[in-house]
Amino acid sequence: MPVPLVRAGGLAACALFISALVPLSAQTTRPPELPPEVDPYTCGEPERLALLGYRSFGPFLFGPAANEIVQARLGKVPILWVETEHFRLGSALAEYRPELPEEIAELRGELEELHERLASFPLKPKKLDPWLRLHLFAWRLERLHADFCARLGVRELGTGAGATRPPGPTIMVGDKFAVLLTQKKSTLARFTAEYCGQERDDSWFYNFSATRSLFFGLSDESLDLTDSDLHYALVYGATQILLMGINGFPRALPSWWQNGVALWFAREREPRVLLYAKPQVEGLPTEELADWEPLVRGRVEVGAVLGWGEMLARRSCFGQPFGDSIVLWSRIDYFMRRQGAAPPLVSALHDPGRRLDSREALAQATGTSLDALDAAWQAWVKETYRKKRR
Repeated sequence: MPVPLVRAGGLAACALFISALVPLSAQTTRPPELPPEVDPYTCGEPERLALLGYRSFGPFLFGPAANEIVQARLGKVPILWVETEHFRLGSALAEYRPELPEEIAELRGELEELHERLASFPLKPKKLDPWLRLHLFAWRLERLHADFCARLGVRELGTGAGATRPPGPTIMVGDKFAVLLTQKKSTLARFTAEYCGQERDDSWFYNFSATRSLFFGLSDESLDLTDSDLHYALVYGATQILLMGINGFPRALPSWWQNGVALWFAREREPRVLLYAKPQVEGLPTEELADWEPLVRGRVEVGAVLGWGEMLARRSCFGQPFGDSIVLWSRIDYFMRRQGAAPPLVSALHDPGRRLDSREALAQATGTSLDALDAAWQAWVKETYRKKRR
């Protein structure tokens, strides 16, 4: 079902569409039990929190208010909170029982990494309780942040006495990023109505200008899919607020860049899931459309691709046909997978001193024309992408 992400607090708008490539996993229908007040995995011990890179489970500022005040305003919904190195995360997610073999295998890989940090994490749980889900999503966000900075050549801004600004693009010039994951649409609706000035119950971006904090909220009920799908949607949204946080915010970003980079990171995390902007009149893609490399290569070989000029001319890439979305992903893939290609583009598009349009930024970053860039990308696709599906 469509999940609209609309303009809020001066930030760019988009529309998402989530499509699972596998049957939905069964969810329990019994009333959810309240999670323990104390985290059973760290027991709230400072030494264990440090092993996970956590600052605290609260209290802390979450957007415009203390998380305890946010909790009180949202009623009796149990929300678990954690502050990591770069995020403040609130999770009202319920217990989840994975049943799909592919998802179970992915979760075991993640839990093994958490277990290496803290032995109290189970390796093969039959269910993910609310506290374990909080830990998983906190770890996923921090992993995304590290990968984002490494691939895009973004450095963190120093803080404290004697801190100097590092050369090149920086991130997190304001407060930490605030992320809220809710089980029910009504919980996100209450938060956005109370603090964002407009009620939304699916997903939402917002800039809390007073605290200089970027917010992304997402309700699981609006997706009604698997943990993998929720992970995909979170990465897609969180990547966009990370982009907005480069060299200060709010900043209006070109739609092709904002959507394309978010799409690329989401597919890196969960390549079995499709999340793309598409008109509702189109039919759903089949499972065969999950492998994008041969699809893009086939389009390049027959000349059925959206050119750079056409893509940049679009005011919005959200809602575009599926074929154009996979081409957009591939153009971002071209920069991401070529050594040293992405950071110059980041520097040009996020230049704090002047605002370059996309054509100027691409010319500055690549030192070539759009036609030459188009030809180089198509040659790279033919050399790099497979002809046949896996």
